[in-house]
Amino acid sequence: MTCDWQTSRGVTFRRPVADEKTEQGSIINLLEMLGGIVHTLGTRRAQYCGLCGGRTTDQGTRQTPGLPDLYVVLPPAPTPYPQPGTPSVALWIEVKGKGGTLSHEQVMFRARSLAADVPVLVGGVAEVVAFLETHGWLKPTEVPR
Repeated sequence: MTCDWQTSRGVTFRRPVADEKTEQGSIINLLEMLGGIVHTLGTRRAQYCGLCGGRTTDQGTRQTPGLPDLYVVLPPAPTPYPQPGTPSVALWIEVKGKGGTLSHEQVMFRARSLAADVPVLVGGVAEVVAFLETHGWLKPTEVPR
C-alpha cells in the first residue's frame, strides 16, 4: 500500500504505508523485547482444500467475531523502586493500518473490555508506543521520532 507524499519543494512521490501485517510484526517484536508475552489470535487462512486440494473460497478464521488480533501480558512496568508482587498487565490490541476502521463486533468487544477495566488498544506501532510511554515501560527520550 502506498500514498502520495509531497516534499517542501513540491515534488510528489509514492511513500510506502505500513499495512496491518507489518504493523503487527513490529508491535510483537517491540512487546517481546520488553519481556511481554504475545498471543496472536488471527490465523492464516487456508488457501487449499484439505480433501480435494482445490483452491478454497472460504476465508473464515473460525474465531469469535470482534476478538482483537493480539492478547498481551506485560511484566510490571519498571519503576525507580519496584514493589514485590506488582502484578503483570494484560491488554488486547486490535491492529489497524492507516485508515482502518473497527467492525461493529470489534466496537462492542472494546466497549465491554473497557467497562471491565481491561485495556484495548486500536491502531499500529504509534498507539502501542504511546501506551507504553504513558504507563512507564518506555521513556519518551528512548523512542526515536
